[in-house]
Amino acid sequence: MPKVARKTLENKIKDCRQLISSKKVISCLEELFLSTNDGLAAYELGHEFEKIGKTSDAVEYYERAETLFKQPIYKNMARAALNNLAIEVLLAAKKQKKRM
Repeated sequence: MPKVARKTLENKIKDCRQLISSKKVISCLEELFLSTNDGLAAYELGHEFEKIGKTSDAVEYYERAETLFKQPIYKNMARAALNNLAIEVLLAAKKQKKRM
């Protein structure tokens, strides 16, 4: 993606993140993702879903981001987010098991 287009995408993502509610942020990012099919938009969606506890949606978008990213550093960033989610799920299950 050319630098100008990347900067425009980054600015649109910033605009989405300025919205007040998570629902509006996600809606804005979803529209952006649908119009661009870009890994960065998918990654940001994954991040937003993770923040509100929608793990399965977060995984879906992080996986899409990993697939869409071309550069290994960004692919690794998406993979790291997926790995962190997996760890969080395992820790939550372990904590739940202790309570029983």
